[in-house]
Amino acid sequence: MQVKQPTKKYESLPDTITPYDYAEWRGVGENTARNIFNMKGFPRIQGTGVKQLADKRAVFLFELGLSNEDKQEIFKEIAKQII
Repeated sequence: MQVKQPTKKYESLPDTITPYDYAEWRGVGENTARNIFNMKGFPRIQGTGVKQLADKRAVFLFELGLSNEDKQEIFKEIAKQII
């Protein structure tokens, strides 16, 4: 697998990302990004039909490998900041 240089920083990503955004952020090919989006447990947004979308914060937490309990606590804190 050829490793590319990331062309986007996390902060510059939109709140909802596609595999293309993910590929630019992580420095992987678009096919690899699509495979990651299709992995079991990946936090894709459901109900979007064939579109592959994910919340960038959920993807970041997924990549950190946090437990479900830790993720829930972090999501509660994020929700407090949004409200």
